[in-house]
Amino acid sequence: MELTDTIVKRQSIRKFKDIDVPEEDIKTIIEAASKAPSGKNIQNWHFVAIKNKELKEKIREAVRVKNEEIVNRMALVDEEKAERFLKFARNFTLFAADAPVLIIVFATDYTPSGYLELKFLGADESLTDDLKGRKNPGMQSIGAAVTILSLKAVELGYGTCYMTSANYAGALIQNILKEEEVFCKDDYYMCAMVPLGVPEEGAKSPGRKSLEEIYTFVK
Repeated sequence: MELTDTIVKRQSIRKFKDIDVPEEDIKTIIEAASKAPSGKNIQNWHFVAIKNKELKEKIREAVRVKNEEIVNRMALVDEEKAERFLKFARNFTLFAADAPVLIIVFATDYTPSGYLELKFLGADESLTDDLKGRKNPGMQSIGAAVTILSLKAVELGYGTCYMTSANYAGALIQNILKEEEVFCKDDYYMCAMVPLGVPEEGAKSPGRKSLEEIYTFVK
């Protein structure tokens, strides 16, 4: 498949066929992701690929529990907003455990160039905070890796969905993995989930902005 075809074909998949994904394919996809650019070549990522159904269900339950906690607290202030969030959470967070493979993406902290130097010079905190958040260069590296992961998955006939919507349950999910002795490094934190599998037919993609809206050329 040509690169342009792969890019165009990629879309967020939320329904998957009950077809196994061989570990060799998973390793090929993650190896491709590992070639992504990263600030200072820090390669601040780790990918945990989960096939185990019981573990995926535990993760789904953790997200569901956090969803309900948020909804219950919101309902005390605004029931309509709480109901909207609950609808969103049901549609866009819980489906991930249905995929044949659930990839949990972890990251480590990243100190951007110039940050320590500005701190050394006693620069105002607004400057250092702006640099560290402009806008989280470590997450830009993660985004590059997940993008390549998703494109490689398409090339091999699979679909993915780049999910950060359930990050509010990240601490719960990390605790589950630690209890299972799956991934226990304290200096990493969950930053995304990527369900992976053979997509069901009929997936629809939202429209895209025109080139004129997103492109400025200066001669």
